[in-house]
Amino acid sequence: MKPIVLDRTRLGQYATCPRQAYLAMIWEALKAKANGLETFPWEKERIINVDPKLIEAMKAVIHQSTDSLLRECGTEIHDLLKQAFDECKNNLNLIPEWFVDNLPKIKPNIQPMAIRHARHAADLLSEYHVNILAVEHQVSLVIHPETATTPAVIVTMRYDLIGSGKGNLHVMDWKTGFKRLTNQEAAESFQAEFGAWLLFQQEPYKEINLLHWWYFETMWGTKAYARFDRLEEHPRLPGLTTEVAIQGRVLSAVDLFLKNCKDAWPLPYSCSWCEMIRFCPNADMSAKEIADDPKAYVDRLVVVTEWLKRQKAAATAWIKGKGPLAGTKVAYTRKVPQAKFSAGFEDLQKPKGPAKTGDDSIDGHFK
Repeated sequence: MKPIVLDRTRLGQYATCPRQAYLAMIWEALKAKANGLETFPWEKERIINVDPKLIEAMKAVIHQSTDSLLRECGTEIHDLLKQAFDECKNNLNLIPEWFVDNLPKIKPNIQPMAIRHARHAADLLSEYHVNILAVEHQVSLVIHPETATTPAVIVTMRYDLIGSGKGNLHVMDWKTGFKRLTNQEAAESFQAEFGAWLLFQQEPYKEINLLHWWYFETMWGTKAYARFDRLEEHPRLPGLTTEVAIQGRVLSAVDLFLKNCKDAWPLPYSCSWCEMIRFCPNADMSAKEIADDPKAYVDRLVVVTEWLKRQKAAATAWIKGKGPLAGTKVAYTRKVPQAKFSAGFEDLQKPKGPAKTGDDSIDGHFK
């Protein structure tokens, strides 16, 4: 039997929102079929029971790209960097000059943005002083072996760059989007956790306990960093090592796939980034509204913003003359310090003071 291969993207979708993963699976299968490409047996089985109306809606736009110019540029930059490493034989000192020679040859519609990314990539690489082990390297692991009735399940991920330090590993991943990650976001991202855990499972790295993960943000020339120590206690799950805690997250995502889970976990942030939002009836309402008609949403936003400005101006004039306006749980009132009159909301449940207990440590809490 052909194995089921789950890449990092699909597992990340299940970890974020199973509904997104389910819709993306249908979309990718229909797109492959429309382009005469192979569809996997498990895809064919799952598509049989899909709502015909959803299939019809997807087929109506199947030849449209869900990619943006930014994503297209990101793909081009990744390909360009791989080519640079190949032709420069992983010599970081030669890559900037290689960019100078080859950037003029890329697609003209994305060339200005690509030049910006390439300049930042070259600057970031100039500070990357580790031994390079692999570039654009695919790593896989069998999660469930094949049985008489079920195929094997394999998880896999392609790494942009793997390097080695003194008794540790360094992984670098190119980020070509606008978002800038904090170190905490980097440490909590499914990609970084899964990537660290997957390398820890590989035979050559069984004795290595420390992995440094770097997101190189080529739009800005900035970095986000996460540190994974496989034997260290996980910061959010006391009693579990980092390796065991991450493994639980990975296996949970695999289990959601095997159960063909279709639950929707709508949140404004994740829905706004979801490419399947147009087909999802359970999406966050604001994000869904933007996706359905961006022009009308922006036009309405202009009106609402101006209306809100006028409402606040009227309320500010009122409290200047007559004092705070109390709502159910908050009051619109004058802010402190009072050198300049400014207004805002204040929690009505907030303790009032100063308290007169005679104990300065207690009374000071209410000042």
